[in-house]
Amino acid sequence: MAGVLGHEIAHADLRHSMRNLQRQYGISILLGLVLGEGGNQLTQIVGQLAAGAAGLSFSREFETEADEASVEYLSQTPYNCAGARSFFQKLTDDGKTSGIPTFLSTHPNPANRFENITEKAQAIGCSTQPYNPASYRDFQQMLPSNPR
Repeated sequence: MAGVLGHEIAHADLRHSMRNLQRQYGISILLGLVLGEGGNQLTQIVGQLAAGAAGLSFSREFETEADEASVEYLSQTPYNCAGARSFFQKLTDDGKTSGIPTFLSTHPNPANRFENITEKAQAIGCSTQPYNPASYRDFQQMLPSNPR
């Protein structure tokens, strides 16, 4: 759970929503310049398909960034820094992957994510052992102190 939470926090921390909007607007402006405002319907459809395909690529890039950031965040705690890896392994083992080809998906293939997270954890040398505090008090003592 900590790995998945770290992943979601990374989306906010890395400003993925804002970066995605910037890219979408940039592509729209570029397509408007290239295709013109009054292009025929076929030209507009092709332009929209190209923009959609580019958006999928950006989304996969952001997912990979968030996976890697989750490993980095958790490397500073006693938790398994590759915690999100078990989530993607479980999806794969349970057959809950979409089966959509990667180039058409908003997310990388779970098996690839498993490998990427493992590689990132090995690269920074953090603990991949599960952390199971014996008590709630042990858990509290593990948390950073409140600066206030």
